[in-house]
Amino acid sequence: GCGKQILGLRVQVEDFQFLSGSIGTLLGGLRHLQFTMYKLFIMKKSAFILFLLFCISAFTSAFAQKKLPSLEERIYSLSTIWKEMQYNFAFPEKLQKANLDSLYRVYLPLMETVKDNYEYHRTLSAFMACFDEAHTRIYVDKRPDDMPAVVLTNYGKHIVVKNIAANMSSQVPLGSEILAVDDVPVLEYLKDSIYRYISASTSHWKFDKSVTEMLYGRVLSKVKLSVRTPAGKNESVVMCRNYYTNGAKEVMEDTVTVSPLEIRILDGEIAYIHLSTCAGNRLQEIQNTFYAHLPELVACKGIVVDIRGNRGGTDQAWYPIAYSLMPGKEFSDKGSWQCRKYIATYRMYGEWDKRLKEYYEGTAMQILQTSSYKNGVPDSLRLLQPVVFISGAYVGSAAEDFLLLMKENRRGVVVGEPSVGCVGEPMFVDLPGGYGVMLSAKKYVCKDGTQPNDMGILPDISVKRTYEAFLEKVDTQLEVALKILKKKMRNS
Repeated sequence: GCGKQILGLRVQVEDFQFLSGSIGTLLGGLRHLQFTMYKLFIMKKSAFILFLLFCISAFTSAFAQKKLPSLEERIYSLSTIWKEMQYNFAFPEKLQKANLDSLYRVYLPLMETVKDNYEYHRTLSAFMACFDEAHTRIYVDKRPDDMPAVVLTNYGKHIVVKNIAANMSSQVPLGSEILAVDDVPVLEYLKDSIYRYISASTSHWKFDKSVTEMLYGRVLSKVKLSVRTPAGKNESVVMCRNYYTNGAKEVMEDTVTVSPLEIRILDGEIAYIHLSTCAGNRLQEIQNTFYAHLPELVACKGIVVDIRGNRGGTDQAWYPIAYSLMPGKEFSDKGSWQCRKYIATYRMYGEWDKRLKEYYEGTAMQILQTSSYKNGVPDSLRLLQPVVFISGAYVGSAAEDFLLLMKENRRGVVVGEPSVGCVGEPMFVDLPGGYGVMLSAKKYVCKDGTQPNDMGILPDISVKRTYEAFLEKVDTQLEVALKILKKKMRNS
């Protein structure tokens, strides 16, 4: 057995050396051809030769982008992550639970055994997932994996096709439910093959995020899906993971675009505000839309603020809404923002001085001084009507900052489901090879000592999304929100 393993290893190494040599020879030949074409172009000024020159450059660049960082760079990257987590990660209790030092020693030899960028990316992602924090994960300039042209979401444990390439929609219509992946029941597949790579503080976000990442795999590999269509017909389809490889140019079945901020007037007296993103590149659009509709909003008798699906971005996106909703000249968070505190001498003394024990254990925290929000909105433009907020799955980061602020200041009733549990502020550290690590360097602690990331921001009134309501095209959460709002309007 040992001899066969050694022989097998030798064959793999020789194959790799042959492949590396062949690619090197090919690239060398292409560079020579590129140089020759360039000289011809100078002499002939041929547009055709210029086109070939461009193609060869693109081809060689593609190979260069796929180069795996060297062993030294990979070890340096993991060590940098270890260092930054050790001193800057805002959740030291999670470090202790994961046992950072032991984890580092386990993953260190894996830096030598990864064969390509796909394995390297997954290995680093698995390492970061051990810390159970949604802002703490690996990112990369260009992901070394791909997915089919299909977008998934979930209603409870029902995993549903939200969008799909138009040329596949006749076989797998929108709303079809995924039953199995590569003949493995879908819930088992998620837990066995996806969970380990997903960074999340809460179990519900671990599941939801795993659904969105479920079909990622090696570029150009195939994946088999077993589905049940909305008409109740069982289908089996094999898809290729080539969506981004093809430049994300597939024509999708659902081409409806969602505005970053949608404002509608319901029943002539209720303002419906849907803030779908806090992305920084949509900031101006959000502000312009809100201020353009502000006179209409002031005239309404009640307001629904819907932030479902808002994964976050920048807090500035929700400032116009928050400032208009809040009474008074200023308002503030009720809890505290905290980060790690490290003093080397205290750490040394803390081994035997109980007063400094938290420094020795690495759990000392610094409360950050923050200022209140100064509110200069004129009284005539204040939105002081009754408000109901709709929140739930996929609501994270900056959107949670907004929701938490509104809830702590008791500005309205929250309807829906728990949010992601991703309150905090990440720092970004560049790593070799186009990789980087983000880690939460600041956390929020509520006035009662709890942390919103433990369970997500909980609704005041729980209304779950159901697969049955989805099939019937009924928005039960909005219906409940409107019912509550109308009651508040009658009593105001």
